[in-house]
Amino acid sequence: MNFHTFRGNPEEMGKAYGKTFMDLIQKNLSILVLREGYDPLPRDDPEFISYMKTQEKIITENWPWLIKTMEGIAAGAKQRYKDILYLNLRVWQYKLYSGKTTKGCSSMVISLCDGTIASAGALDDAKEYYCGLIKFVPVNGCRFFSFPIAGTIWGTRGINSAGLTLGSSSQVLPGIRRVPNTINQDLAQAVILQTCSTVDEVRQFCRRFPFNINLVCTDSGGNVFCAHHTSNGLFEVTDKPPYVMTNHIISDRLMFIFKRHGVISFPESSTTRLRRGKLLDFINNYEGKCSAEDVRRIIADRAEGALTSICPEHNIVVTYANPQAEPGIFWVADPQTSKAEEWSPLTL
Repeated sequence: MNFHTFRGNPEEMGKAYGKTFMDLIQKNLSILVLREGYDPLPRDDPEFISYMKTQEKIITENWPWLIKTMEGIAAGAKQRYKDILYLNLRVWQYKLYSGKTTKGCSSMVISLCDGTIASAGALDDAKEYYCGLIKFVPVNGCRFFSFPIAGTIWGTRGINSAGLTLGSSSQVLPGIRRVPNTINQDLAQAVILQTCSTVDEVRQFCRRFPFNINLVCTDSGGNVFCAHHTSNGLFEVTDKPPYVMTNHIISDRLMFIFKRHGVISFPESSTTRLRRGKLLDFINNYEGKCSAEDVRRIIADRAEGALTSICPEHNIVVTYANPQAEPGIFWVADPQTSKAEEWSPLTL
């Protein structure tokens, strides 16, 4: 799989990124921010204005390099900074996923037969918005791979040069109350990949900054962090195998708690429980007994289009990493343009 590399200070990385993907960024802005042909953003709504200002303030005070990078993207793509900021803040889903959920993001961690642990997963979304795999090489912090929507500096499914892996799946919790310091989940993941080396550092970051996502992280020491993180706080779901997350809340007790915190419903795709069940079954049968090839095979499994497919029709990429056995290596496959078996090992 081909990828682009952007390196240097925030302005340099942003400008090069913006210039490289100028046309796609303009297209994304027209649809997702300017909302051409869609319901417009509530730009004059006082609550909307306050939320956007608060988000920009939190970013500026804690990670000013993100603002500099977005300014660089705007300059390189010849767009307005505010529109790039709105794109990065996922402004078209301002109401915290009050609509539909994604269908096929999955994350898992499993012990291999050699005693090391592997992290694997699938990213599912509308491919036309994405610019492919990006390698960010900042002046400060870790190098990392990510799959952002063009024009954003998001962290998504990825790995960094410290050996931290990150897998995520969207969660839909309409109505959940935000606590102070709630931030955008995609920018949060970018900060994690650039600044965190261990799962304990990820845990501490999440305790300080709430955001909505299902997370599965590993580090080079073989530690695992598996959690429903929400705008109402952090809820770790297990400290021992099996580690699997898809797109739903996996605990009835947590659903009860979330209901008390304002959640009005728990929308789910038709595949999320079946996908998780399939991966749980695989772990139950092969924990400590499987090879890297076995794990890559099930993650790329299309199951002939069945609801149990871990690699559904709209999947963008499947990934695999084992920083203990293969430091700095990130395995990826693009099931939409090649056979799912055609994996590429990429180096950070």
